[in-house]
Amino acid sequence: MAEIQVGESATAGLRLIARRPFSVLTWGVLASAYVTVILVLFGGGVAVAVMSMVKAGADPRPEQVFGLIGSALGAIGLLIIGLIFIGAMIQGAVFRTELEPERSAFAFLRLGRQELWLIAVNFVLSFLLWVVQAVLSIPLVIVTVGMGMAGGAGLSAAQHDPGAFAGAMAGALGLRLIGQLIITVVTIWLWLRFSMGAVMSFREREFRLFESWNLTKGHAGQIFMTMLLVWLMMMLIYFIAWMVVGVTAGVTVFANSDLSNAQTLASLTAAGWISRLTPMIAVFAVVLVALIGIGNAMTWGAVAHIYRQLRPPAEVAATFS
Repeated sequence: MAEIQVGESATAGLRLIARRPFSVLTWGVLASAYVTVILVLFGGGVAVAVMSMVKAGADPRPEQVFGLIGSALGAIGLLIIGLIFIGAMIQGAVFRTELEPERSAFAFLRLGRQELWLIAVNFVLSFLLWVVQAVLSIPLVIVTVGMGMAGGAGLSAAQHDPGAFAGAMAGALGLRLIGQLIITVVTIWLWLRFSMGAVMSFREREFRLFESWNLTKGHAGQIFMTMLLVWLMMMLIYFIAWMVVGVTAGVTVFANSDLSNAQTLASLTAAGWISRLTPMIAVFAVVLVALIGIGNAMTWGAVAHIYRQLRPPAEVAATFS
């Protein structure tokens, strides 16, 4: 049976970043640029709608309310839809980097059949996990509500025995925590078993979510350890990156003492805000772009590397023959 090299798989994303730094940054720029475009197109309309409602006070007109809701929903809708496609393009680019390195044009980015399969697989897997969580939550909610009602009924008795009431509430809280832990463990285990579905669908150009179950049989522990190491490395990188942003923000505020004055802040124009916050905005933008690319490279690079170990090239070639 094929074995997964945990350390090698967990660091596959780091090696990818070292080999293809331009591609990784391009992935971050693509997602960030799209969010920026949506904010530019819809941000002004949302801001105007908010300001009109603020001026209207406690009795805004219906058209103002609907204007704000329409602007917000339009922006959120386009943002979600666009990021779904961009996320699939970036995910596909990472897989392509590992599995189809010969197709390297324009940072490995494409929008075609493979990316559409990724969208389908990601949607079905997300929906499946949501259904499982909802089903598992039903008995937990029933028991928790029942214990809460019993605790409420015994509230009057608590005047004579407050310790018993506190114990009952602690028991309900403990049961809730245990139930949530079980739901989390089941969700993670299912994700591990279906984790190869996206890369299998990408590679074989067909819907292959449920085929992942057999491929990952006996490997859930190794996949978990691999992704845990990836997560720990990403948390360290994210911590350092946001520390840089925090230090830059502190230096920016210190260098512009008027930013700590409420009256001065209220009188600043948009140009005034931008001129004072330019260093912080620039550092934040660079960090955001880098983290989007790094996060995708490390996560999906590890998944692609695991797939290569479970399905060696010769076996994949036999599948396509």
